[in-house]
Amino acid sequence: MTDRKTGRAARNALALALALTALHPGAQAQSLFGRDHTAVDAVLPDPLPKVPAPQDTLAFQGSATTSNRFAVDPASLAIDGETVVRFTLIVTSASGVRNVSYEAFRCYSGEQRLLAIARADGSWSVLAKSEWRPLERDDSRNTQYRELYPLLCAGGAAAAQKPELLAERIRTAP
Repeated sequence: MTDRKTGRAARNALALALALTALHPGAQAQSLFGRDHTAVDAVLPDPLPKVPAPQDTLAFQGSATTSNRFAVDPASLAIDGETVVRFTLIVTSASGVRNVSYEAFRCYSGEQRLLAIARADGSWSVLAKSEWRPLERDDSRNTQYRELYPLLCAGGAAAAQKPELLAERIRTAP
């Protein structure tokens, strides 16, 4: 009888902890498999991916309120620990100016991190002190993240298990 009470108390405590974590997304969460989600971070590959040519990218819808065009380099897509997705983002202004950045989404917490910025010569400037920032639903300036996040992340993890499948999700998005 005591084992049943102990088991029930443990399940109730676990349910409470999971509920509190869900209510407070910034809290450190540990999965049922014992992995601490905060330990998963974006890993910079060595070397960083090449800056893609415009024809080698996958366009996605950004927002009707901007004239900027958005794309991802499918060759740069990578998954870290099943919950962090890295990608090269290309933002092209109406006048044709391209801004290329290497970024990551932390799928389980809905955060974005800028890792490196491409220079005009095609090399990268790595940001040593970049931090994870929460994605804001009402952010009207960075709509590309709001549109790209559900293509790359789903249910707190990468939306697919292989980078090629993530690329396919972008390719076939409405």
